[in-house]
Amino acid sequence: MKKFVVALMAVMLMTGVVYASEKPALEKPVLPVDFLADMDEVEPNDDCGSANIIAAGDTYSAAIDPAGDQDWFEVSSPAGGTYTFETHPGDAGDTKMYIFAADCTTQLAFNDDGGTGFYSKIEDFVVGAGEIVYVQIIHYSSSGTGTYLLTMTEAAPPCETPVNNTCDGALPLPICQTFTADNCGATNDYNPGSGGCTGYSANGLDLVYMVDLVANQQLTVTGVTTFDNAIYLVTDCGDPVGSCVAGADATVSGTETLVFDAGANPGTYYLILDGYSSSGYEGIWYVTVDCVVSTEITTFDSLKSMYR
Repeated sequence: MKKFVVALMAVMLMTGVVYASEKPALEKPVLPVDFLADMDEVEPNDDCGSANIIAAGDTYSAAIDPAGDQDWFEVSSPAGGTYTFETHPGDAGDTKMYIFAADCTTQLAFNDDGGTGFYSKIEDFVVGAGEIVYVQIIHYSSSGTGTYLLTMTEAAPPCETPVNNTCDGALPLPICQTFTADNCGATNDYNPGSGGCTGYSANGLDLVYMVDLVANQQLTVTGVTTFDNAIYLVTDCGDPVGSCVAGADATVSGTETLVFDAGANPGTYYLILDGYSSSGYEGIWYVTVDCVVSTEITTFDSLKSMYR
């Protein structure tokens, strides 16, 4: 009997038919991605023999439906290469990803929750020239269903670390301008803390800018990205949680606006462009910095004195 139970569990694991335990709630919800798929999954693709073909640069619109459905994809890479396979948010909520060898049973890689939220992602997977491998996508729960997007991207040459990855190399913040910034090659060095000045943790890739403000100057910065971003202003890079004076991370849409009034606290401030998550949050920032304005209130008496 014991051998039978062990064998049954092995079969259930291979097919994805497992009753998963509850996961802790996400700190923030995830929204469906807004980029379009260039191909639709064709059912049935429930095993190697019926797998859809996927190649570098492809984006599949797919669904796990009905419950217990398995989606299989055969990787096309005649010359071989290094690839990232990622499921992106639809309404499935939680996916698991396996990569199998050509025999369809030898597991080469596995991931659960490596992507956005509870979605799966396998990075830097090497496919040999002429090698055949299969990607299998299932739901985390045996009763789960829903849509997702699957992408296969080829690894790009590594980026150099940006000079303003940390406060030591902070660049002057361009005032009255809109500029772009690329966080490719950056690292995660700063975090305002969960419940801090932005309301959430920020474990993404950091870019830092420096700005000097005089008393009663107001700074307004808007950042737009394709990922859930965060913007915050600190006075001490060694203590971003304790020295954060303003932050913006109100939505998951990728657009945030930070407004800060220096009041009676002039000095040097560090603006940090960050991302909510450590995975899948690489890309271009479009940053608009308004002209710095004075918020000092001119009283009626002081106004009269100007004309005496």
